Amino acid sequence: MKTILFIIQKEFKQIFRNKSMLPIIFILPLMQLIILSNAASFEVKNIKFSYIDHDRSAASRELISKFQASNYFDIISEFQSKKQANLQMQKGNVDVILEIPIHFERNLIKQQNTNLSV
Repeated sequence: MKTILFIIQKEFKQIFRNKSMLPIIFILPLMQLIILSNAASFEVKNIKFSYIDHDRSAASRELISKFQASNYFDIISEFQSKKQANLQMQKGNVDVILEIPIHFERNLIKQQNTNLSV
């Protein structure tokens, strides 16, 4: 404990001996906090979204409309096959591909759940 107090005392003496260290220690981190706090955000927006609808049912259209209504997703296009969708993803035109399987609505009604591929 005495060692830590000695080190803290030594550092404070060093800081007040060299006055040019005060802005570096106190003002620079404060400026970074003010400037970078607005830049850092965990909110994800403008996701380039596309889908493959094998079912083409009312439930699948309603699911897609939920994504269209969201402010987080920009629907790029609908693809007919995984190959086309994966090619566009590799080119960087699409971020997320939602694949709705055949019998999506039927499974949703019968089993109260179903699987989707993202």
